[in-house]
Amino acid sequence: MRAAPRLSVSARVAAVTVALFLIASPVLADRPALAQAGTALGANVEGLLAAARQLSPSLRAAALDTAAAQAKAEGADALDDPMFNAGYQYYRNPTVFSGVAVTVTQSFPLWGKRDLRRQAALADMAAARGREQSARDESDERIKDAFAQYYAISRQIAVSRNIVGVALRMNAAANARYGQGGGSQADAIQALSEETTAKIEISRLQGERDAIRARINTLIARPADAPLAEPSRLPSRNTTEPVLGALLERARNANPILSAGDAEIEAARARQTLADKAWYPDLTIGAVSLLQSQQQPVGAAATIGFNIPVPWGREASQQREAAAQLSATQQRYDATWLTIQGTLAESLARLKAARNTEALLRNQSLPQARAAMQSLLASYSQGKGDLASSIAAEHRAHDVELLLLKAELDQQVELAAIERVIGGPL
Repeated sequence: MRAAPRLSVSARVAAVTVALFLIASPVLADRPALAQAGTALGANVEGLLAAARQLSPSLRAAALDTAAAQAKAEGADALDDPMFNAGYQYYRNPTVFSGVAVTVTQSFPLWGKRDLRRQAALADMAAARGREQSARDESDERIKDAFAQYYAISRQIAVSRNIVGVALRMNAAANARYGQGGGSQADAIQALSEETTAKIEISRLQGERDAIRARINTLIARPADAPLAEPSRLPSRNTTEPVLGALLERARNANPILSAGDAEIEAARARQTLADKAWYPDLTIGAVSLLQSQQQPVGAAATIGFNIPVPWGREASQQREAAAQLSATQQRYDATWLTIQGTLAESLARLKAARNTEALLRNQSLPQARAAMQSLLASYSQGKGDLASSIAAEHRAHDVELLLLKAELDQQVELAAIERVIGGPL
């Protein structure tokens, strides 16, 4: 929501919109359009979140990445394919038998190398699952933020239409006083200006609402111009005061990025151990069938062999690579944890400030501003005072209402950010 100077037309109309909404909210709650939108897409944030889980291609891509990692893990410890060789031996000496040798060999990694490969692949799968959950949480946060703005603007539009009626009544009162010689023509013109300003504000808010609808539809993978129901309510807020230490503990245990980082560190450690064992030889076993010429019986043989790790640089470079990857993964985990701590501390501070601001506005500033506004409006309706003073008092009260709405929306934004970081509802 954009802030504007106090005396600007846009700020005054927005303030009037919010104030009248809060005053007239019981009436608006009975409107059929809002009542019928209770279960339609767009009426609440839960439906939008569910739609994104089903339709979002980015979330489906993250799920497929997890499926790919799982498929890779299922065959990570499998043996290599056996080798088949056939060779023909020919001797010109007729006393020496010529023939064909058919050999089948199979290599067997030793020293726990297969277990290490599987361990690394399973850790990769866990990391992919954490990234998938993180993608869902980030999508949820964006949708919650957009829905909160959609709700605020929709409420302002609904009430701005009532402002036109209020302005018409003010105009009628001003004309009546002018006709009785107790007012001025300037009052009627000013009241008419309030009506025009309200209509201009409705037009501006409708444009903003259409833009937010397009954003929400994009987030849930629908056409940008697809219809959305009018929002009926904001998500319920947890009124418990969060404690930073408890939030950090939840984040350490449930944050999907940290979970993915833990899994990546485990995979890097397994690969480092595997690189260290590259110096250890593997076993190869073979069976040979000898098909001799000159009607001689078939012979057989068995072979056994080991590869020879020669220090030509490959194994050493693999060790250095694995060690560097492990260190880099650990550093990324530490950086993520520091970011999480900062994000939680900042969001918690802003949440507390928004709650304190709401309490002060609701319990002190708002009653005072409303009392002053009602007193001046009542005096004007009785032929006392002037319209300019009444409108100025109304604007001051509506400024407080606007700040109150902003404090409520700020809480929704910070709660969404905290829930993303801690990996679940607060």
